Amino acid sequence: MDVVARSKYSQAARERFALACAAFMTGLCFYLVPSWQPVALFPDPCGVATITTGVLVLMLTATLLSERGIPIERTALSMFLAGMPLVYLARGWLFGGVGSGGWLWMEGAGMLVFGALAWLGRYRSPRILALGIAAHGMLWDSWHFHSAYIPSWYALGCLLVDVGVGLYVIVRMPAWRTLHSTNNSARSGG
Repeated sequence: MDVVARSKYSQAARERFALACAAFMTGLCFYLVPSWQPVALFPDPCGVATITTGVLVLMLTATLLSERGIPIERTALSMFLAGMPLVYLARGWLFGGVGSGGWLWMEGAGMLVFGALAWLGRYRSPRILALGIAAHGMLWDSWHFHSAYIPSWYALGCLLVDVGVGLYVIVRMPAWRTLHSTNNSARSGG
């Protein structure tokens, strides 16, 4: 096996391992859900987000199998990051009540910050995307762990998922760069 083939193989192995970690973390999040009764899951933004995360990981598994899936991945992960604060805003609105003190302002600020990181991560640098997803978990989710309107199971589960998916984005960046440079040289005729 030559050096280039070995390098591609080891990168593919790292990608599969990182995706397996993200899937495992998502599985832990699913384990933390206190009730899988549809009545408990679907009116609650946290339940809907948990199901959506499972769908995202299945989609990442499918896109890992083909280079044609790479642009879909980056777009889907950007939407994932931009949508994360919506769960907190909706949950606070539906279950937090007006008296939760300043939560609306903070959740609105989170929408702006993570929305900007999602846009920058999609159109500028995948590093920003990885940073945004991981920061959401380590900062935002951990801050909400004992929140009046976010269940602790969700804050912990979301933290686990965000760290796992952030790791996957970091490991997947070389494939995104390769596709980007291949597309740019094809456009320039080189």
